[in-house]
Amino acid sequence: MRNSNKKPTKTLIGAAGVHFVVSELSLRGLVALPTIRNTAGIDILVSEPDGNGQANLQVKTRSSKADYWPTSEPERCLKGSRSFYVFAQYLPDEERFEAFLESASNVAKQVQENLQDDQKGGRRNFPYWGLPSYRGLPSAAKETEKLRKKWKDWRPPPI
Repeated sequence: MRNSNKKPTKTLIGAAGVHFVVSELSLRGLVALPTIRNTAGIDILVSEPDGNGQANLQVKTRSSKADYWPTSEPERCLKGSRSFYVFAQYLPDEERFEAFLESASNVAKQVQENLQDDQKGGRRNFPYWGLPSYRGLPSAAKETEKLRKKWKDWRPPPI
């Protein structure tokens, strides 16, 4: 329990999200190294201890109850088969994080589709990735659970 009534800033929540991901990966027996803050796009470098699996992670963190995370424009999203996004959400009432994992290619695709939908609807461009519930998918609960499980079971792809 925190002994302060102050709410952490967005920057501190973001840093906590990166460290949450590093901690969880380390507990899985992986080598997880956060990058310095000005490394474009990559927040964490991950490897199997024997070096036979490697990946780049971008962590997007939020503390509000919305089911979407702002992202970069699709052309600035991570790319490649070894690149993934972890969407972490801090749950203040429970004082814990929950996380969802998606491949970089699927994130870029969804962000592009969202921007096209915004344009068709006459809304301002706002690049974001959203959980299935935010996008109104009929099987939202099942699809959200798949993303949660992907995070819990994830290991970097073998080389």
